[in-house]
Amino acid sequence: MDWMHFEGWLLLQTSLYFIILACGLTISISSGLVRQDFGGTCVLYGEANCSGANTNVTSGGISCIVYGGEVSICTFITAVNLLISVFFGTVMCVYHLYYLIRSRTLIRVVYQMWLKVLLASSVVSTFVTLVSACTLTVGLSHWCNAVKSTADQEKVSISSCSATQNSNWLWYQSRSEQPVKHDQYYDRYTIAETSCWICMCLWLLQCAIYIRHLVKNRLMQRSFQDPFTNDDLDTFT
Repeated sequence: MDWMHFEGWLLLQTSLYFIILACGLTISISSGLVRQDFGGTCVLYGEANCSGANTNVTSGGISCIVYGGEVSICTFITAVNLLISVFFGTVMCVYHLYYLIRSRTLIRVVYQMWLKVLLASSVVSTFVTLVSACTLTVGLSHWCNAVKSTADQEKVSISSCSATQNSNWLWYQSRSEQPVKHDQYYDRYTIAETSCWICMCLWLLQCAIYIRHLVKNRLMQRSFQDPFTNDDLDTFT
């Protein structure tokens, strides 16, 4: 297949939508796995209590009870990325792929697309993804600060939140006080956070490309419009 016959901008946008789809899946899966490991508890904006009966500091380790944040926060992050990045990203990827194939036989096929609608939808997607990324980043930072504060109270020094993933740390649910799996929770949330910001930047890049299409389309329309002046009209009379 000769890729030189395809519209370059459409090929770029189709590739970007494919990456957005992959990032959305990564965010939803990573955040969902953390929530599952913690027994349905959302640790974002959560707290940790190491002053209760389950506290046990031995060999530099510590065990604490987890008080999660609002479950709706984790649900919002997962749902937004499934709806915007995965579902809508798939629709846009297929839509652009269709016009990409048509670009082999049609000239300037990109200007036959609904550019204003596509731009508006991309702006909304950028804003919603930005809210999701900020929520995830601030929520994870709040949780890590709470963990560090708890560790300081128990005279346990940790360099970063990732240190709480090792086997010396034991976490218990606040509801059932059952131990939860925590060996990869911070790494997974970091992956989800990075993917979320990448996804937001890609949506913003799509907005810039659509604006470029609209501006160029407007300039092309003006170039084809050559209104007659009065002198021009006199030459025909």
